[in-house]
Amino acid sequence: MSASVRQSAVLAARLARRAIACNEPRTRKAVAGDNMVKPTDGGSGDGKVTPPVSIRPLDILVPAEIDRYTIGRRIGSGTCGVVHQALDNLLGREVAVKLSPIGEAHVSSGKVPGAQRAYQTEIIAAGRLTHPNIVTVYDAGQYEELNYLVMEVVEGKSLKEYGKGKTLLPVHEALRVIAECCAALDYSHKQGILHRDIKPANIMLANNGVVKLLDFGIAVGLKEDGELKRKGPTLGTPNYMSPEQILGQELGPESDFYSLSTVLFELLTGRQLFKASKVKDLFRLVVHRTAPQLRQIRPDLPAELSEVLAKSLQKKPEARYQTGQELAHALQPFIEKFGLATRRPAAWKKLVSRLKRQSFFLSFSDGEISQLLSKVRVRSFKRGDTLVAAGNSQRCLLILTDGIAQVRYHNKFVRVLADGACFGEARFINGISESHSLRALTDVKALELSADALSDLPPKIHLHYYRYISDLLETKASIATAAQVDISL
Repeated sequence: MSASVRQSAVLAARLARRAIACNEPRTRKAVAGDNMVKPTDGGSGDGKVTPPVSIRPLDILVPAEIDRYTIGRRIGSGTCGVVHQALDNLLGREVAVKLSPIGEAHVSSGKVPGAQRAYQTEIIAAGRLTHPNIVTVYDAGQYEELNYLVMEVVEGKSLKEYGKGKTLLPVHEALRVIAECCAALDYSHKQGILHRDIKPANIMLANNGVVKLLDFGIAVGLKEDGELKRKGPTLGTPNYMSPEQILGQELGPESDFYSLSTVLFELLTGRQLFKASKVKDLFRLVVHRTAPQLRQIRPDLPAELSEVLAKSLQKKPEARYQTGQELAHALQPFIEKFGLATRRPAAWKKLVSRLKRQSFFLSFSDGEISQLLSKVRVRSFKRGDTLVAAGNSQRCLLILTDGIAQVRYHNKFVRVLADGACFGEARFINGISESHSLRALTDVKALELSADALSDLPPKIHLHYYRYISDLLETKASIATAAQVDISL
């Protein structure tokens, strides 16, 4: 047996003994967590949505020292607990200490949705879970009137800092974070533990890019014979609870992945999945209303990504992705695609910036231009080359980005095209053969866009380009008609 395995086994045994010891009744009642609701019927499973009770935030008098730990500033809060930075004076390392008032495991009141039970649940989870994407618990115990849980310090921010009303993460980074959470949850589920409180505040993104899942305080078991009960009181954070969680039904892994998908929706849109002024109304929306489509809010993102998210937010658990591996696999192509875009060299960004100043691209955003660049073929021509011959019937549009070319009809000069001009609108839109030819007067660079490639763009971006090209065609047709009238007069 390796040293790390022996250490994990020793820690698990010690935490298990403390969990058993914590079952002893105490006179003091626990105090509320700051982020959960509990339906008044405890979740009957009858399909009825009942209003939650009001929960007040914790108010704990924190000592300067707890056993071998010197307590520092408060850095956050979790289910039924506050978290402080601390120093482990024995090992000389910084740790995080989560504190909660000692109470009775079976007690839940309007102010206390089982603070003692949450503490014991975290101890049990800590004894079972050792994963790079789950925060490590080092120690646990009781000091005077407080429970304490000692964990690794994660230098970084929770996903709350990148969600509703905040600056969003780059798309590939948001997807990567969720994929790593998928791995952590798959591991947790295999150990027989369902998290039940997946939300932005319980996912940390460390400064070094590592993702850490926190707070198993309201977890339940996935096995009948486990230390954790298969079903507990209906608790959770309203905006991120699954429909079956709200209804008090028996939960499976799909519930955690639904909650994780609500987090992904928020990371990509900057808003929560559903919004209501009252929690009971919010519950009804979650249970009954179809989730909004990502592509309606972010038309710049691929329709296929919207479909992945729509599947993971289905009301029926069996219609969703059944494992984290399935969801992560569905997200992987988009992680690679958007990750590649962010790693593009400075020359790419410089090109987008230059194109934005050319007439063809004036009405398009950086994102729309980048999307088009991923679909076009870049062409280079020498002076005197024919860019497009008369009679060409390919449904392609040529957009000049450098150089000068002349349009000719029956070998006669018609007009000159320069940077930002395009050629072939009628052929591109209507599929008719080209009546004119285009010849380079200087060295020329151009973007060749096919009708099929344009169709591969996200629908709203495709429509924006299509309408713009159609308007160009209509304008040129009007000018040609006016010119013919002038000649006849």
